[in-house]
Amino acid sequence: MSDTSFYATEDDFKQIGKLVGIDPVFISRDEVLEYSKDESEGEKGSSGVSALLKEMGEAAFSPDPDAFAVFAAENRRRIREAALLDESVVQTLILGYRIGISGGSGSCMNDLGALYYMGELVEQDYSKAVELYEMAMDHGCYQSIVNLGYIWEYGRTGTRDYQKAYQYYALAAALVNSSEGLYKLGDMYSRGKAVDRDMAKALQLWSRSLELAKGIVAIAQPAIRIAQLLISDEDCASAGVEPDPLHALSLFQQAEIGLRIDIEDGQTYYERRLEEAIEGQERAREILGMKSAWAE
Repeated sequence: MSDTSFYATEDDFKQIGKLVGIDPVFISRDEVLEYSKDESEGEKGSSGVSALLKEMGEAAFSPDPDAFAVFAAENRRRIREAALLDESVVQTLILGYRIGISGGSGSCMNDLGALYYMGELVEQDYSKAVELYEMAMDHGCYQSIVNLGYIWEYGRTGTRDYQKAYQYYALAAALVNSSEGLYKLGDMYSRGKAVDRDMAKALQLWSRSLELAKGIVAIAQPAIRIAQLLISDEDCASAGVEPDPLHALSLFQQAEIGLRIDIEDGQTYYERRLEEAIEGQERAREILGMKSAWAE
């Protein structure tokens, strides 16, 4: 499959135009001169799927090739809920990404790849995900580097390759100080995958990831890892730190909030992590209770 197989064709422009009530006018296959809006089915800002489709269409036809990826990210929950009810939203989502890809948007390449990787709204296809992630990486989208790490860590296209996974996570961490890349590197050290097991280094990487995390959702992943270490006597000893159930309790609570938001956004694979965050809080309180009893 060539890169151009993901580019939008003139028929794609016409199809999305029909779906969202926009009539594109072409001077060539890849260039839209202008478009007119069909306002017969409601104004932008009105409720319902038709309003969402119009907004998606306007983002797709924006002169900025990244505009559709930005809109889709900012309206992720809204789009997902509508897509589960109306196939036209799924079609518009795919076509919007393809238009962005035609304009050279690395973000659209990565996000369409993630759509195929997750397989919730479209048929799961790891091969397409890999190709799109590699395209996105070549177009400067650093998130795709981390995503390729997942492909190799979990063997999504065949055999697991921890060495390649490590290389991608390390590259993301080195290029952009990626919080996600750093906590995934920490995972490699904590599990002894591609490198010798080293809990001190894992904690160092998780801590740096936590420092760089922006927002409660991003905080959740490094927070729960550090919290789990801080209530484990064995892991604390390996890392050369003292157990700290009070700090762990705070981190577990932060992780719970972020994980709940992720799950509400459709990332249901974090449900087990959420259980761990809740169970971790109970364990931290139990340890604190025992310490209080001993002090008396």
